[in-house]
Amino acid sequence: MNTSRVTRRSTLALLGAGAAMGTAPRLGFATTPVRPWLATPAQVAAEAMLLALLEDPAIRGLQARIRAGLAATPRARSIPDAARTIDGAVAQWTNSLIFAELIKDTARPAFLWGTDDTPRDWLGHHLGGVGTSGDNPDAIYRTAGIDGAGRYEILGQYHPDSRPLQVLIEIHDTDLTRPSTMMTPTAGGKAPDPQAKTQIDQSAFAVDPQGRFRITLGGEADGPNHLPLPAASFVTIGVRDILSDWKQRACGLTINRLDKVEAEPFGIARVREAVLRDLEGYIAFWSNFPNIWFGGLKPNAHSEPQARPGGWGFVAGVNFHLAPDEAMIVTAWPGGAGYTGFQLNDPWMIAPDARFRQVCLNGSQVTPNADGTVTYVIAATDPGAANWLDTAGCRDGIGIIRWQAVPPGLTRDGLLRDVHVVKLAEVAGIPGLPTVTPAERRIRMAARKTDYETRVT
Repeated sequence: MNTSRVTRRSTLALLGAGAAMGTAPRLGFATTPVRPWLATPAQVAAEAMLLALLEDPAIRGLQARIRAGLAATPRARSIPDAARTIDGAVAQWTNSLIFAELIKDTARPAFLWGTDDTPRDWLGHHLGGVGTSGDNPDAIYRTAGIDGAGRYEILGQYHPDSRPLQVLIEIHDTDLTRPSTMMTPTAGGKAPDPQAKTQIDQSAFAVDPQGRFRITLGGEADGPNHLPLPAASFVTIGVRDILSDWKQRACGLTINRLDKVEAEPFGIARVREAVLRDLEGYIAFWSNFPNIWFGGLKPNAHSEPQARPGGWGFVAGVNFHLAPDEAMIVTAWPGGAGYTGFQLNDPWMIAPDARFRQVCLNGSQVTPNADGTVTYVIAATDPGAANWLDTAGCRDGIGIIRWQAVPPGLTRDGLLRDVHVVKLAEVAGIPGLPTVTPAERRIRMAARKTDYETRVT
């Protein structure tokens, strides 16, 4: 389908079409498959509207003013890589904000795949990256906006070929267009009120033999899976499908409002007005986020792993600052986690294209040490280390290490074993370091693009 041919009127009609993708009785599961998995009618319509908005002269003018302002910030003036990557960061943040505005139709909710720093060519068009900050290339993030006073159902179905390692559904009393409401301890701010958020993961889903599940939201429990809603006029439902292997598929999802309400018009003019109102503040927050993340990391410093709110994993950060002849050595212990991942980002915390650069590695892509730990080598050029992380031309950047689907009782002790900088020439002499040949590296790199793009086929 060529979405450039979708008219604005048909785009608006499609935005409400997500509810038609599956039906379910009040008790039990979806009775029809939730198809297609990511290219839902609502997704098609949202991306068509986004591409139309990016052509708007007023939005383009606002982007230009924001880029000029960022160029004058201390980060851009002191870090050459930050100055060099401003245009890409502003483009990604703009796309991200548009998706955050599009989910505000609470009468006709739909899950939108609105965060992925990797550009995608699908549905007959090209969509540039949609980034916020440190977005995990091993996760498929989808969001929907709902009314906290309403009643909803989520209909889901696992792909028949492969399931993600982890599916985490979180309810936030937050507005993504106002990112300061999302402050967490890793951002150096106050943790969210635990009473304002609930979550459920796949371990608690009641799933039928066809891989289908139903989750009710708000009101009285109406089935085996139920989550209460905070008393707020706007609530965000966030879903993360965690892929421990890029061949895994996200589950199909739709969301329906069960209590009927009068639906106000929700068109491109309304979204445009919101984007012009919110974009500057949105980018001001995310462009400053690297300065406050984990309290602000100094060059070649790292944080200790920190528990995720709700206990679903741990995360640690690294700020690398390397000369061309230097490498950073990071050794971590998986700790029995079902998922581990290490990714590199530019100074704005936007990830390079993971299909063509080895800027991230998950547990299925690494070669462990003899003792089960994993040693990563961050460097601008390939030193032959199996677990090399490519800085993608950045001397300065930010790395994120994740442990998820962790065993009960796991603490952060011993998860991050060592972080230090060495000369690149010294890497080959590290005892026991797993290595690959140039031919093996070419095979691994070719597989990255093929495996990553399973999510758009």
